[in-house]
Amino acid sequence: MSIKFLLTVYICSAIGGDCYTNPDYPKVFDDHHDCIRAGLSDSYEIIYAEGNFTKDEINTNQLYPKFTCIPQKEEGKIVTQLTVKN
Repeated sequence: MSIKFLLTVYICSAIGGDCYTNPDYPKVFDDHHDCIRAGLSDSYEIIYAEGNFTKDEINTNQLYPKFTCIPQKEEGKIVTQLTVKN
């Protein structure tokens, strides 16, 4: 039995207190290191590089990225359970 790590990236609003993710998540990684590295990279890509948000939207809604790397035991298949914590 091995452990995999499930990455989920959220975009949150400090104004509304809400966090959202998209259907691309969770993503599965073999170790914590790779999950954290992808979380940092994906967070940047989503909020800045992909053009999803303008500077005005980021400022007005006080948007910020957040990500989690949750360990899951692998017993033949991965069963995901997502819980959004603000």
